Amino acid sequence: MANTRTSAGLLAGLLTVTLWASLPVLRDLINLPPMLTAAVAMGAAALMAQGVGQRGGTAVGVTSYRDWKFWLMGIGGLTGALYFYFSALGKGDPAKITLVTYLWPLGFMLVADVLAGRGLRARTLLGSAVAFSGLIPLVLSNGQGEPTSTLGYAQGIASGISWIMFSLYLRGRAALSWVEYKYLFAGAAVASWGLHYLFEVTPEHTTAMDWGVAALIGVGPYGLAFITWGYALLRSSSTLLGILTYFVPIISSLFLILVGRAAFSVPLVIAFIGVLGSAAITQMKSLHRPRLR
Repeated sequence: MANTRTSAGLLAGLLTVTLWASLPVLRDLINLPPMLTAAVAMGAAALMAQGVGQRGGTAVGVTSYRDWKFWLMGIGGLTGALYFYFSALGKGDPAKITLVTYLWPLGFMLVADVLAGRGLRARTLLGSAVAFSGLIPLVLSNGQGEPTSTLGYAQGIASGISWIMFSLYLRGRAALSWVEYKYLFAGAAVASWGLHYLFEVTPEHTTAMDWGVAALIGVGPYGLAFITWGYALLRSSSTLLGILTYFVPIISSLFLILVGRAAFSVPLVIAFIGVLGSAAITQMKSLHRPRLR
């Protein structure tokens, strides 16, 4: 039974990674400012959660309002991840920005180990170092020659920190009901709209595709993916899930290659090998042990 739950968690993690990896391609299809895109996406995600159904009852969602973590780590982490990532994508090579952002699993794995009482395990540190070393050539490669600003990299890192906060919030909770996800998404939509109203200018000319793809982002990469990620965090190893997320920039690069936004390169192969090596190092002694919570 435990193995079945773990397998289901890993499948949910793989689905999450694939959905996240599709985001740079989808974002490239629309011409909306970052926070307006986030507001539309999170609004669509809230409607999706409402439509699928409520499994936990309204009272569960109401209780969340009384928890400061709901506001700071839940809505705050989610909004920060959206704002900084979408903003960073407009400041350079999407493959490099995605790579920098998704270095956050290193921090997540280390923090999760410490909170679980395992300390800073040498195997986790070594595996993360191998993955990081494999990803460095990809971020340093010229790709299409698109310049990436220092601010773009900084916002990618800030998005990663926000991701850690949001993931720790999900891991610290029991399985969230659909109504709780609805409140999270709706809260992030309101916060994103407020940031858009204060700091962005709505473009004069938009198309149905702009709004449609923004809504699709909410249903997929920033809707269903958050739910499957929360499911995976409760049913599988944090370390293994952290390693899976290293595949996001690699899969993202493959998607960008397929649509003609990037070219196949040796650094991409090196990154793939680095991630596989990292997974082998961190999991070779723990896959057959009961998961520690």
